[in-house]
Amino acid sequence: MTPAARRLMVAAAATPSIAAVAVVALILTAFAAFAAGGGTGDDPAIHAAACNSVGSPASGLSAEQTMNAATIASVAAARGLGTAGAVIGVMTAMTESSLLNIDHGDEAGPDSRGLFQQRDSWGPASVRMDPAGAADLFFDRLETIDGWQDLAPWAAAQQVQHSAFADGSNYAAHYQDALTIVAGLQGIDPEVTGAQPASAVADVPGFDVVAFCAMGSTGVAAGGGVMAGAWGGFSNGQIPATALCPLTAAGQLLRCDAAAAWNGMSTAYRASSGSPLCITDSYRTLAAQIALHAEKPTLAAAPGTSNHGWALAVDLCEPGRGGMGFTTATYLWLKANAGGFGFTHPAWAEPGRGQEEPWHWEYTRGAS
Repeated sequence: MTPAARRLMVAAAATPSIAAVAVVALILTAFAAFAAGGGTGDDPAIHAAACNSVGSPASGLSAEQTMNAATIASVAAARGLGTAGAVIGVMTAMTESSLLNIDHGDEAGPDSRGLFQQRDSWGPASVRMDPAGAADLFFDRLETIDGWQDLAPWAAAQQVQHSAFADGSNYAAHYQDALTIVAGLQGIDPEVTGAQPASAVADVPGFDVVAFCAMGSTGVAAGGGVMAGAWGGFSNGQIPATALCPLTAAGQLLRCDAAAAWNGMSTAYRASSGSPLCITDSYRTLAAQIALHAEKPTLAAAPGTSNHGWALAVDLCEPGRGGMGFTTATYLWLKANAGGFGFTHPAWAEPGRGQEEPWHWEYTRGAS
């Protein structure tokens, strides 16, 4: 154990012991909401749980719980995982054990042990019952997840733990409280909890929880405007079909507000031209982005950065002739009318910008 870790352990041990029942009891309402609503990323229940504290843990933890949280944060820091890793670890242990080193399992997992309720397949019981050892086992698996920093923290935890809550909503219920705990630990000893310069990669996760909590469950900002880019707590190209809506064109999906706008625009175009809008692509999964980038590296956006991956972009075509140009009929109609439906032709795709794409249009209504 590092000297800094020892200092944090001493400070944690000095924390006044306060009954921890609230940490467990105050999450029951959130769990009931998840059971009723499914808890998907665009579900109001998971949004409310992830963005609101449920237990005021900073003042409600016992000395044992505080020391266990400090241990998890210390291990995260030692591994270079920074605040992002510490919060995920503490959040997960709060869910699995209320930050208590439990020496028994339950009906679902008789062999589960420790802060993370790890089963025999995780390793020896002596390691699972050692808080630092259990944290190392947890982070070993977290680091095998490509791009874990870009995932919603509760989704990353679920990929490690494989709990009965497939959407990670049980972990989301503790997210804000874990933030509070880790912030408190940083105040005690920033070296241990992974406080690093703002430029440190580990402390700049790709998932923007501030933006997630600023918008509603379907991507609507608190001020009422529609947000472009990241939304709903999802990762680019990894949005479940249940969070999207179909277009009138078979097999095409967009975010639901964008889908409604596109369908309306297509109806207006049909009234003007006699045929619906011609579309070749809309939502693009991460796998599809990777494949397209390998096929067309100078044309396709880097995987994970395309607005197709946010279900906010479409590639269009000319009915009956395929390719769209800057002087073809549909392009000219779109330039005159698409803005009224919230779609724009991005500046980078305009003529003379070096990457001319007359067919590429994006839904940006309300975006700043």
